[in-house]
Formats: sequence, structure tokens, C-alpha cells
Amino acid sequence: MPQSDLSLIYKVVFNDDHESFGILIDKYQSDIHGLFFKLTNGDVDLINDLSQEVFIKVYRHLKGFKATAKFSTWLYKISINVFYDYQKSLSRNYQNENEVSVFDVESIDNKIDINNALKILSDKERIAILLHYEKGFTHKEIHKIMRLPLGTIKSLILRGKLKLKKFYKYEDER
Repeated sequence: MPQSDLSLIYKVVFNDDHESFGILIDKYQSDIHGLFFKLTNGDVDLINDLSQEVFIKVYRHLKGFKATAKFSTWLYKISINVFYDYQKSLSRNYQNENEVSVFDVESIDNKIDINNALKILSDKERIAILLHYEKGFTHKEIHKIMRLPLGTIKSLILRGKLKLKKFYKYEDER
């Protein structure tokens, strides 16, 4: 029988059980990779770097997990913060080197897929849409993850949906 997240966390925090932490990583690694895949346009090296950073932070801060929300909510909050930190460093590099950001919208080609569609969304819209529709988080959980007002979360999801509808309508007309 699989162990609960709380049981595994207890073993890691109080017994320094690295095997239990490995089980937590195995359980959530593909979800975190999937999130970063969509946020980084599939840059495998970047996905691996960001994912590794997430799990390092989780391990370092696991003692601070209060269990007032699900572990997955806390994990995604850390993941989004790691992504935001990466964006900030990218933005600083962009300003310093005047390069094009990997998050800029690329020209739309004839190939319709979700990754191209997601490129038209702002980063916050993309994150909210992915967390809600792909990962199944509620608006309230996304509010906790992204640290934005609940109304803002609802607006981001609605705006993102409208942009995606427009994108697909435009593609259908081409």
C-alpha cells in the first residue's frame, strides 16, 4: 500500500529518511517536469535544472511544511517561485545582453498544438491555466500557489481561455 505524503514527510523530517524523500520525488517529479515543459517551451536542460532546484528547496524547507494545505499545493508553490526566480534572472540577463527571451511569443506556424497555443498567454495566465486544467487545482489552491488574489486567479483563467479560443479560431480560419 502506498504511503501518504504526510507519512513520508514525517520520516524525512524526523528520521532523515532519504529513501522516503526519494519516494516523494518519484511521485511528483513527472508532474513538475510536465509543468516546466509547458512553461519553458520544452527546453529539456532547463526543465531538469528547474526541477532539481525545486526538489533541493523542498528538501531544505520540508521542516517548514505546515500541512495547512496539501503537499502538492505547497510543492507547486515552490515550483512557481523557482520559475519566477528563473524569469527574473533571465530578465536581468536580457537587459544586460539585449537578447530575446525564451518566453517571447514565437511566430505562429501551421502546426496547432497546445504548446504553441500556450505561447500566446502571459506567464501568469499560462501558469493559472496549466495548474487548473492540467493539474486539477481549484481556484483557491492556485490562489495559494501563485500568491495572487482569488479574483485575479479567476480573471487570469478566463482571459487565458478567451485568448486560447481566439488562437484556435484564427488557426481554423487559416
